[in-house]
Amino acid sequence: MEAQNWDDYPLDVVTGGGASELSEESSSVTPSPLLSGGQGSKAHKAHKSSSASTAASKTVAVKNSVQLSSVVKLFVKKVHASQTGPWKMSSVLSSTGSGFIISPNRILTNAHVIHRGQSILCRPQSGSKKYECSVEMISLPLDLAVLRVADDSFFAGKLPLCLVEGGYGNLPHLDDNVTAVGFPTGGDQISVTRGVVSRITHSSSLLRIQIDAAINSGNSGGPVFNSGGKVVGVATSVLKGASNIGYIIPAMLVHLFFEGCEGTRRCCNAAARTPENPEGFCGIASLGIEKVQSLENPTLRTHLGISEREGGVRIVDLDPLGGCRAEDGSYIIRSGDTLLSVNGVPVGEDGTVEVPGRPEERILFTILISCQLPGKPVDVTLIRNGEVIERIINPKTRKSLCPQTYGYDAADPPAYLICGGLVFMVLTRPWVKAHFKNTNQLNDPLLSFFLHAPLSEEGRQIVVLSTVLASSVNVGYHSLWGMVLHTFNGTEIFNLQHLATTIEKAVDSPLLQFRFMNGLKGLAIARGEKTDTGTVTSLGPLGSREDEVLVVLDRSKCIEADPVIRQSHLIASACSRGIKFDFTKEVAGGDKDNGNAVDSNLNSDDA
Repeated sequence: MEAQNWDDYPLDVVTGGGASELSEESSSVTPSPLLSGGQGSKAHKAHKSSSASTAASKTVAVKNSVQLSSVVKLFVKKVHASQTGPWKMSSVLSSTGSGFIISPNRILTNAHVIHRGQSILCRPQSGSKKYECSVEMISLPLDLAVLRVADDSFFAGKLPLCLVEGGYGNLPHLDDNVTAVGFPTGGDQISVTRGVVSRITHSSSLLRIQIDAAINSGNSGGPVFNSGGKVVGVATSVLKGASNIGYIIPAMLVHLFFEGCEGTRRCCNAAARTPENPEGFCGIASLGIEKVQSLENPTLRTHLGISEREGGVRIVDLDPLGGCRAEDGSYIIRSGDTLLSVNGVPVGEDGTVEVPGRPEERILFTILISCQLPGKPVDVTLIRNGEVIERIINPKTRKSLCPQTYGYDAADPPAYLICGGLVFMVLTRPWVKAHFKNTNQLNDPLLSFFLHAPLSEEGRQIVVLSTVLASSVNVGYHSLWGMVLHTFNGTEIFNLQHLATTIEKAVDSPLLQFRFMNGLKGLAIARGEKTDTGTVTSLGPLGSREDEVLVVLDRSKCIEADPVIRQSHLIASACSRGIKFDFTKEVAGGDKDNGNAVDSNLNSDDA
């Protein structure tokens, strides 16, 4: 991804002097009816004189035309890897979306509109010619992306739209008039819908603004204007099954996106930022507090010794690798502490805080953290053993035991390993979504636990049996799928590469024994609880367990059958790129690699 010429248009151009600021004449006119609500229009009609009406309407018409010409339609051709057969790609998918010009040669849109796009074309509102685009910056967690159009003629006669400044003070207020512009389904031309701000809310720990202006498929990535003609957010999603409930990404998160891309020379790729991928996005900031308990019960408050105080929540669970943990391994925050304030903002007994500068509106305290970049210090006030203490925490990006986003922390394409027709994959949210209808109503307690758990150890992966490719070598196991692998030949499996290495080393064993966690008892293992067979470790027992699902295969028959199985399913390799696996390899004795290497593709944006 090229970053050259971006410095010709610094970010202050993106946030000011846009199409809404045309001239002194236009700025003296009341905001246009197109980009303002009923109140602004009525006030304008009530106060304008008949002699100025014609001149004002002409100026407004020009202003509208320029603003609408800065909104573009995107045409995207995508190819995804299959989560059920990761060795193959999906057919080409066609989709459309919206975007808008934010600098003399850049377009802002949603990441989900263009991610995995093999071809991205844009078309201006007023033209018919399509222009080729390339992705310059993208953040899948924030769902934002910047496109670059190589042909400068595309921008002729078009001005960048103006974003409102960052900060809570520039968030739209409840009942403010807003206008959504884009190219939704139902027609090929631009669409304009009006509504009001319904509430300030959140989605997946990120700030969102709910509006009742109609947002439909194809609107994603389009601008949402306030009554002054400035962009207050980017249309991103709707609530399924509901009417007129749409969500926009506020402009303050767009500014956060730009700030987070500074360290990548403004050529941010889709994968998470790691030492191996320094040009990935830095992620969403988190204190590392996984779970809190509300303190609304008076008896509980008395028991904790905080009955004379207002607000506060009790910290229940922490992220082992989160910002709450110091470099020396000690915890800055502890389970059982009472959190009183964050950056001086009091935390209510239900876990909410006032939106800074707006005492009438409240959001979760975690939103205050996610609205800043990881690494920026946060002051917290706690009560521990009856004593008020203050601590400084450097938030980190939360790492999930089950990677959440395809192409960000989940491998793209998915990693897999085939042995004896058993297809092993890494448990990820995209995998769960492909196999279950609703991840929020997952009826498997074990998968549900892993789906929401934080990463406990760098490199750890949950390996699942995704499917069984039927063969005579695996008769009796054809219906098995979706089970979490616990051990292979008595060795607890750390990640997919570890499984590959362990199978390779088992040359002296004529049998391949796989044990899979079993429902609620497997959940006890995952949580490190005591069971009737003895004490267990974080993800495994001190000895073998007989209450697990056991799969035993003949090694020599698997070696013979695997090439035939792969050929019948048109599978080129026994494993995905990045996994080192040679089933027929004979390994001599002695010290070997412990197999804890992680798939090198996990943090790669390569197709």
